[in-house]
Amino acid sequence: MPTSDEVWTYRPRSAIPATAGVWLLAVGMTAAQGATGGTAGVLRALPFALAGALAGWLVFYRPFVRVSDEGVHVVNPLRTYEVPWEALVDIRTRYTCTLVTPHRAIEVFAAPGPGRQVAAAATVTDLRRPGGGSRDKHRPLDVGELPRTASGAVATMVRRRWQELVESDRLEPGLADVVEIPRTTDVRAVIALAGLLALGVLLAVAT
Repeated sequence: MPTSDEVWTYRPRSAIPATAGVWLLAVGMTAAQGATGGTAGVLRALPFALAGALAGWLVFYRPFVRVSDEGVHVVNPLRTYEVPWEALVDIRTRYTCTLVTPHRAIEVFAAPGPGRQVAAAATVTDLRRPGGGSRDKHRPLDVGELPRTASGAVATMVRRRWQELVESDRLEPGLADVVEIPRTTDVRAVIALAGLLALGVLLAVAT
């Protein structure tokens, strides 16, 4: 595991194959339109195919989370957050790994909770809380905190780094309510998606 001086980055293992699958589907659909409609068919299909490929990249590959001594860098499909450690008050894993601050709960898109199969297969041993005092040991883990799940892996690392910084007195207490959390929206992606869809509609009507 990374030490407190290292940067830990998490992106789902399925990111590359899922993105590639969407791109191949877009290419296949465009080729099919070309086979039946010729050049006009390709022109009609291309904007929608490109929009689908861009959406696939945004949803499957772009999201990731990076944990460092400066804070937690969360990249979601269209928004990016910089969460300073001083702003963090809790970490939840019920549906997805969620960083809770006094003014905003930030869902980590790259770290969803487990699916039904994982939840159903979880045993009593899996849900037993490791370490801690006797009270913690008798309090079961939430399924979303299981180490083999995305939400659990990210939550564990965030908690570990957070605890390291607290124990080493590197965090100034009492700042959670006043620390700003920078947030940016990928305007270029929004414009590109909207433009491609609009172009697709115009070409479909015109031809």
